[in-house]
Amino acid sequence: MGGGNGIVDGFRRLFHRRTPSGSVLGSSNQSSAGEDSSDAEAAEDLDLVGLRPIRVPKRKMPLPVESHKKNIMEKEFFTEYGEASQYQIQEVVGKGSYGVVAAAIDTRTGERVAIKKINDVFEHVSDATRILREVKLLRLLRHPDVVEIKHIMLPPSRREFQDIYVVFELMESDLHQVIRANDDLTAEHYQFFLYQLLRALKYIHGANVFHRDLKPKNILANADCKLKICDFGLARVSFNDAPSAIFWTDYVATRWYRAPELCGSFFSKYTPAIDIWSIGCIFAELLTGRPLFPGKNVVHQLDIITDLLGTPSSETLSRIRNEKARRYLSCMRKKHPVPLTQKFPNADPLAVRLLGRLLAFDPKDRPSAEEALADPYFASLANVEREPSRHPISKLEFEFERRKVTKDDVRELIYREILEYHPQMLEEYMKGGDQISFLYPRVLTALNGSLHTWRSITAKENEVLRCKESMPLYQGRG
Repeated sequence: MGGGNGIVDGFRRLFHRRTPSGSVLGSSNQSSAGEDSSDAEAAEDLDLVGLRPIRVPKRKMPLPVESHKKNIMEKEFFTEYGEASQYQIQEVVGKGSYGVVAAAIDTRTGERVAIKKINDVFEHVSDATRILREVKLLRLLRHPDVVEIKHIMLPPSRREFQDIYVVFELMESDLHQVIRANDDLTAEHYQFFLYQLLRALKYIHGANVFHRDLKPKNILANADCKLKICDFGLARVSFNDAPSAIFWTDYVATRWYRAPELCGSFFSKYTPAIDIWSIGCIFAELLTGRPLFPGKNVVHQLDIITDLLGTPSSETLSRIRNEKARRYLSCMRKKHPVPLTQKFPNADPLAVRLLGRLLAFDPKDRPSAEEALADPYFASLANVEREPSRHPISKLEFEFERRKVTKDDVRELIYREILEYHPQMLEEYMKGGDQISFLYPRVLTALNGSLHTWRSITAKENEVLRCKESMPLYQGRG
């Protein structure tokens, strides 16, 4: 689909953690983060009675692996990580330019998990800062409809580590695969899928985060109809006084799901409406089983969009800042919009009406996620208590965006993020000072089992700095 990098089929990026109290595990922002997370937990209570499970493409499970081969596999996968003994690697399910994804079992809980090993993180500073941004966003956005990191393994050396191991709950498939495998989805499925996506966007946009790459492959799915948004590699936090909020690159989002304003540098400042457009494209694809705007290039993309929606109004054209794009659309032959009821003759009229709002050519005419949730289409589902919002993310969390970073700076910042999943060590780290140290277990394999030695690591927090573009944490193929 749509010109983006592929992800490993049947095993798409992975997912959701809850703490018993609903607070953010190890967060240094316990008051606000815990409050947001608690609201998000309430949102999980959805009535699925009567909603038929969907078919999800199943990965072929491997034949049982002999124990000595498993030991070799684990030794090759993990590199001196003390927590590795907690996980039994079952199979490598994906490899790409950014690392390896393995299915594993957590021996403490029996839970099947996915472990992403990101190789040579600091080979390029730009790649490292992209990973930093995404890991931070996934920690800050705690919501049942958003992918969530369960754990990040503590590296054996604070100043020299090169690989990162991120642990997620294993999900069954993604929405792209679900659409391909299910040609008999009901009106209730369509409604519930869109409801979850908009509910997630309400929360994400409330944090002033734009996802910028929403597409079916970036939405994880389970047979019980649960969806979760993932891949925040291109996401950005918008701060009103930050120049980056105005001059973001236009090349975001896979072309087929890219809002018109991103196809032609239309406006001086982008809004959350770019994500609303993408959700509209995804919803249309659910209704028909086919992508709505499969453009071959940017010009073709604008052509097929205007074939359906008609040429934009003179008011919209006057606000386009890109001269070439404005001239192209102005010189385009006059096109009249095609009634969406004609394009989607078998769909619920209320669904078609809402789709028309989501796919407004001019971003100012699209509803916010919160406004869309109040649409009559969701009369049987809407519940404000299940649709939490949250406060904007603090500028301090992304202070590094405003500065220039070195390799050592980014390593220290990523290490600091990893400590969010190790509360006791984080507490020690936050005390500051070169003399503060903590003990780290390093696992050595022996014939009679695992031997643990302890390594002392000093703790000192460096200043946060800045970086550029972002990449999916779960990039399957390069």
